Amino acid sequence: MKLLRSIALCAAIAIGIGTMTVAAGAQSSNEQPHATDVGITPTEIHVAVIADVDTPLAPDLFKTSVDAVKGWARYVNSKAGGGGLAGRKVVVDFYDSKLNPTQTRNAEITACGTDTAMIGTSAVFLTSVEEMRSCKDATGAVTGIPDIPFLTAALAQQCSDQSFPIVPPQIICSTATQHPQTYQANVARGYYYQAAQGKDLHGIYTFPNQPTSAHDSQVASLGALQVIGVKSDGDFDIAPRATQLEWAPMVQTMKSKGSNYGQCSAEFQCTVNLRKEAALQGVTGVKVWDCWTACYDRQFLQGGGSDVEGEYVDTQFMPFYNKADLKANPMLASFVKYTGPDKAASFGIFGWAAGVAFAQAVDAQVKAAGINSVTRKTIFEQLDKIGRFDAQGILAPIDLAGRRVSSCTVVNQVKNGKFVRVQPAKAGTLYCPKNGRITRRLDLIGKS
Repeated sequence: MKLLRSIALCAAIAIGIGTMTVAAGAQSSNEQPHATDVGITPTEIHVAVIADVDTPLAPDLFKTSVDAVKGWARYVNSKAGGGGLAGRKVVVDFYDSKLNPTQTRNAEITACGTDTAMIGTSAVFLTSVEEMRSCKDATGAVTGIPDIPFLTAALAQQCSDQSFPIVPPQIICSTATQHPQTYQANVARGYYYQAAQGKDLHGIYTFPNQPTSAHDSQVASLGALQVIGVKSDGDFDIAPRATQLEWAPMVQTMKSKGSNYGQCSAEFQCTVNLRKEAALQGVTGVKVWDCWTACYDRQFLQGGGSDVEGEYVDTQFMPFYNKADLKANPMLASFVKYTGPDKAASFGIFGWAAGVAFAQAVDAQVKAAGINSVTRKTIFEQLDKIGRFDAQGILAPIDLAGRRVSSCTVVNQVKNGKFVRVQPAKAGTLYCPKNGRITRRLDLIGKS
């Protein structure tokens, strides 16, 4: 069960674009706020964050989602002119789903009766959206509750028309019942690797061996570099919490094949173990050690030490450890400031971005019909209109309503124990190569 931590990684990373106005100033001049729906009082708008946090199997698993959503609320409420949204303060209600199906269902039910929307949802066992879809509004009508999640482990949530994943799913939902299905992937980093290190890259790909959702997600997303020419010397499934010793056969394959590329797509500790085992066996000649968003973490640097020097780390958001990026983007700086410099984390930035999307929908509705027109129904209507979205420039652009992953990225590299931007080098910019987003046919549903 300790492997459940890997599900946090099953959403292959690609992120969102758009703009948001967060001040309450969009309200009409003399209109006084009143209660309009569940969670919307004359003075407050309540939003829920459901996340797996208090669990011995994976302590604090998605605490960063909670920290970021609460930080976003502090930011919104701090704005000039009274702050908040639609003339009301934002209140975050946290419900701990505890890696437990019953707790997850109970959290959905509670949110349905208390909150106007769910933001930054990060619950592994949210495998059914029935409770969300059957949620009644203040009039008693079955309206549902808007959901802007970070993690979507189940197809039901990924493809629900009432959920708007801030990390779009790999599957193209219209093909979910087909065999094979169509999957999308961001491969921008691969083009940079080939430009910087040559087009003869080949090596090992490793994926979490369970749960199935994590494995298939990473095969579809991070394994897609094979499509653009980063050849495989061997695909391996491994327990995300595997010890360094268990990496020995994979490293032996790298030695025997003369691999110059290596990737692990589970949590960052797997990359640490891969690099340490490679150093122990004296593997040389690797041009690209490749890791994704999971490695953009100070703990990765601390745990890997000198063994992870040179590691490429792909982020589809602006690198918030880079001071120049913080100067270039006020929203990124606000994410760090209001979440807390010691709490700002790579997964947390998506929870913050979910809040930005929610605020954009609310502000659009206020502009259209006033502060007392905001309800669950109208929030759904506004979310459906958000296409290109980047959370005020902190994320690589996605199509939020269309569930389309980004074709852009930022490639960082560990140099002298720090994350350094390498592509593009200029702060506040993204690398968006032609064909940075690809689609391919795989038969993963019902076949694992």
